[in-house]
Amino acid sequence: MKDKFSPDNKKNILRLSLFIGELMLINGAETYRVEDTIIRICKSRNFNHINVFTSPTTIIISDYRFDGYTFMRSIKSRSIDLNKISMLNNFSRKFVANKELSVQDAIRELKEIIHAPSYSHLVVNFWTGIGSAFFAALLEGNNLYTFISTFITSILAVMIYNKIMKVSNIPAFASLVASTFIAFIGVILTQLNILLTPGMLIVGSIMPLLPGVSFIKGTRDLISGDLISGVSRAFDAGITAISIACGVGIILDIWLRLGGNLP
Repeated sequence: MKDKFSPDNKKNILRLSLFIGELMLINGAETYRVEDTIIRICKSRNFNHINVFTSPTTIIISDYRFDGYTFMRSIKSRSIDLNKISMLNNFSRKFVANKELSVQDAIRELKEIIHAPSYSHLVVNFWTGIGSAFFAALLEGNNLYTFISTFITSILAVMIYNKIMKVSNIPAFASLVASTFIAFIGVILTQLNILLTPGMLIVGSIMPLLPGVSFIKGTRDLISGDLISGVSRAFDAGITAISIACGVGIILDIWLRLGGNLP
């Protein structure tokens, strides 16, 4: 019993909690879910005086009563992987239920989750194109040329977005460049009389870039009382949306000034 409450064991539990919280944030989990998971893990090992502060870019875990141990981790990049979030949720439940599971074994399982196979780029790109093309079809872009053009353009735009993110790691800038590319392709195809109007292609192709998930998560955090996280997520989603609008607007404005028209 003494070993369970030793300073070294407590540090290991806090480090484990910090690690799983970091993985959840990186893969797109909500703030309330991260905080709840960390507190449950600590309480499962009878460490009940734990405070957690979580934002989209930072996790801070601290003991507010006894030894004052504090651990912090900065989050530099975030994505959305619902499969890994589900695996992390299952792991946290398993750790809480199994009191005999050691920290070393837990970290080993977490590392396996990190390297768990995800969908291939080919599959992701294909369904991105399909979703975008059918969305364009819902908005009356229901001819074969618009469908194929939107399918290809959306895939290329997402590839451009991912390439820029690897270099700059600034979502707003990557969204600006990708949306500019989409509008440019729409205008060119319209000038070549392949499309009647660039509107349906543009609307369909920008769908994978829109920050709908970030906005919903920001709203969910605000509802649950996480004001800093909620406002920051909503602001981030707003900046991304403005970047997309600017990218499309710049190209359409230039095209209209050069004599183009939008039927």
